[in-house]
Amino acid sequence: MPLSDNEKVIIKTSLGREPTNAEWLVFEAEWSEHCSYKSSRRFLKLLPSEAPHVLRGPGLDAPLIRVGNLMVSFKIESHNHPSAVDPYDGAATGVGGIVRDILTTGLRPIALMDNLYFGLPSNPHSQWIARNVVRGISDYGNRIGVPVVSGEVWFDESFTTNPIVLVTCIGVGKLEDVVIGEASPGDLVLVIGNDVGKDGMLGSSFASKVLDRSRDEIGAVQVGNPLLEKLLIDAIIELRDRRLIKAIKDVGGGGLATALSELADQFGLGIEAHLDKVRTREHMMPEEILVSESQERMVIVVDKDKLNEVEEVLRKYHVHYDVIGVLTGDGRFTVYYQGNLIVNLPVKLVTHAPETNYEIREPEHLGEYRIIPELPKVPLDEALIKILGSLNIASKEPIFSLYDYEVGVRTVIKPGRAGAAVLRLLPIDGGDGKLGIAVKAEANPRYSFLDPFIGAANSLAKAYRNVVAVGAEPLAAVDSINVGNPEKPDRYWYFVNSVLGLAWMARELSIPIVGGKVSFYNEDSSGNVIKPVVAVAVLGVISDVGKAVDGGFAGNGHVLVIGNTSAELGGSEYLYSVHGIVKGIPPRPRPRDEVKNASAVLKLIRDGLVSASMDVGVGGLLTTLSKMALINGVGFNIDLSRVPVDECRIDPDVVAFSETNARYVVEIKSGQLDKAVNTLINLGVPFSIIGSTGGDNAVVRWGHHELMALKLDTLKMAYNSLWGAL
Repeated sequence: MPLSDNEKVIIKTSLGREPTNAEWLVFEAEWSEHCSYKSSRRFLKLLPSEAPHVLRGPGLDAPLIRVGNLMVSFKIESHNHPSAVDPYDGAATGVGGIVRDILTTGLRPIALMDNLYFGLPSNPHSQWIARNVVRGISDYGNRIGVPVVSGEVWFDESFTTNPIVLVTCIGVGKLEDVVIGEASPGDLVLVIGNDVGKDGMLGSSFASKVLDRSRDEIGAVQVGNPLLEKLLIDAIIELRDRRLIKAIKDVGGGGLATALSELADQFGLGIEAHLDKVRTREHMMPEEILVSESQERMVIVVDKDKLNEVEEVLRKYHVHYDVIGVLTGDGRFTVYYQGNLIVNLPVKLVTHAPETNYEIREPEHLGEYRIIPELPKVPLDEALIKILGSLNIASKEPIFSLYDYEVGVRTVIKPGRAGAAVLRLLPIDGGDGKLGIAVKAEANPRYSFLDPFIGAANSLAKAYRNVVAVGAEPLAAVDSINVGNPEKPDRYWYFVNSVLGLAWMARELSIPIVGGKVSFYNEDSSGNVIKPVVAVAVLGVISDVGKAVDGGFAGNGHVLVIGNTSAELGGSEYLYSVHGIVKGIPPRPRPRDEVKNASAVLKLIRDGLVSASMDVGVGGLLTTLSKMALINGVGFNIDLSRVPVDECRIDPDVVAFSETNARYVVEIKSGQLDKAVNTLINLGVPFSIIGSTGGDNAVVRWGHHELMALKLDTLKMAYNSLWGAL
């Protein structure tokens, strides 16, 4: 039981008695790190979450954002421990859970994104995890008809036994579709969906401790049923349309123990439940029914006078349901089984775990990573081939080709063609059909390992630029912070500084953080701990999806770089792929430049001057140019000496591979160069015309000196190196 001795004393003192076995399990579930955020919530309060367009921020299952005349919800969740033990079911049920989180708002889920962090595929165990995680996401998403439209895959030895599996879901609807949530004493409580079984027993507790490879933890992993989830989605949407639901709650971590107690707490009420009314797939003890995390289940609150209509809809979709209880006005969580009272607790005690504050200390070993040693010179073409062929840069088509990313006909920009996905909001926008959204989630474990403050700030900045590069204005973000055991001061230091960096950058960019997830204990009993993953998903709005641009060069255009370049190779792909080291200070965040340069890019795109756009990120400028060329097979001829820099002298390889923030590459259409230049001059942003597009070669010069001339086919061979690796 992961309750501390102090927590046990608090519980017994507050109750004035010894809890029952069922009550202990309620506390174990609800007071777990996974559910209570007891070690993180005092820092998470630092994240800005309010804005005029934010209808609801953090606190419930999913936030609500106004986009034009519509409502959008998006949420990110982790399913790390389950995916380490049973990667297929762990990843699949992660998809199911985040979809149901969006359903609690009453909005229809329309898209998914995944951020996956694996060990090296040359390791058989890592390859087994990676293959089955991808298969689990693909099978579940494809079968429920929700497309996986964007993602990120990162490989590093630190994730060999502890993969990080993150899934984001986006939902859309009209304002009148939103189920804000209301309830009164006497309202009925129903559990709808799957029958309960012994899968996923106390998964919240399992996720709140270090993985122990000496034990079989498979019983803590849920088993998904995507076909039932699809029926559940359709049933919820019809119940919503007919105004038959007062409130919705997903049965997730902690099972009914947390879902019922949190539901009552949400409305300041009590709840009475009868577990013998819950249908089961096998013989189960009442305590097992209480904490099982069997999937595809939701709790709904309905007016007792509308029960017959609710039952009619559920029978229509063949969705099982049980009327298990009623909301009360006494503020207590009471649970019965066959007439026996097995839980009788104050709701507020259950849902308000005491905070746990751990010691914070910077890791002593970080000092040795701060200095970059003298590096041997490597020819530009040789360095580029190594970077394009590295696991973290190479095309992820072997993965996203397994996903049905076009189901629902909303996908405007397909995976692999841009950093962010663009989705049209038809047919529910009720307008001219032009309104759309862009979404992308980003993280860089190397940055966060070297400096968690900078790493977190840069995650938000990178996702922000991805959204801007396709022509969307960033509106809001959600985050997922994944670190090791918080009880160890150096692990907790990573978490705290990640929050501080994210909070600072969010304020600087005026981007509210409207929801998120913290996952601790991402290490195993052997001492293997992950590099921190601070993933940030940004949502943007685009008023006319017809003006969205992807990253593929069209040809016969002018290549412009917007934003200054500095000598910033710390934590770069260049150092890792070419020189085999992880060293230095990551690129410094530049929030003022981010805002200013983003405004310029959006202006150019809205004026119809841009045929291709991509932000400069991992791998630097030359890597970005190469990726843009490979999308459509259109080459480029550029002069690196013309790249705008904010230092007097920078070597060509540094200009090529520096990962300085706040930069974009744009291709300006033929005949539009003068207008684009005048726009950028008037806006006062640093930029330069560095070359042109066309042909099937990648040519790089430094003034009159040619540094590199490669066929695109050569770049393509390197870029496709992931085929066969998985």
